[in-house]
Amino acid sequence: MTEVIIDFEGCRHKGIRQIGIIQSTDLHITNTWDVDIVDQKDVPQILMEALKDVPSVLIAHNAHVEKNLLRKYLPYRNHNEKSNKLNLSWGPWIDTKEVYASLYPKIKNYTLENLTNAFFNKQEVKKKTTKYCVTKKRKPHYALYDAICTYMLIRRLCNLVDLGKFAKD
Repeated sequence: MTEVIIDFEGCRHKGIRQIGIIQSTDLHITNTWDVDIVDQKDVPQILMEALKDVPSVLIAHNAHVEKNLLRKYLPYRNHNEKSNKLNLSWGPWIDTKEVYASLYPKIKNYTLENLTNAFFNKQEVKKKTTKYCVTKKRKPHYALYDAICTYMLIRRLCNLVDLGKFAKD
């Protein structure tokens, strides 16, 4: 299975200012993207390049934000050459916020930062983010850093639960 873990910094009104993407196979990282957006017109091309190999699943924390921004810039999935059909939606999606809320209902705060702090010590996070993030972007609310935290949360569960039951279009 191929996965894309995605995080955007920005909003629908002002646009995307950062893109963090992790491409993985069976939740083993194969590639990362850390892009600062200078011109909004560049966003579709950057996303098309990062998503040219359509993943089996997209993963995000509070996924409706990424889903809406992705639809703003790329309303439709790439043309599927194998079946000669245009896929009209992006997905399926796994939302780590929903997954953790379902599995850990007694936690009071499901923000990405809180869940990361609850399930990983600072050294684990530092080790992983040091490998992929430039120094000034090794903190919350930087797109690739947040994508890595999302990746760590989903990877933590991959052998504990059937994540497929959380995938939604």
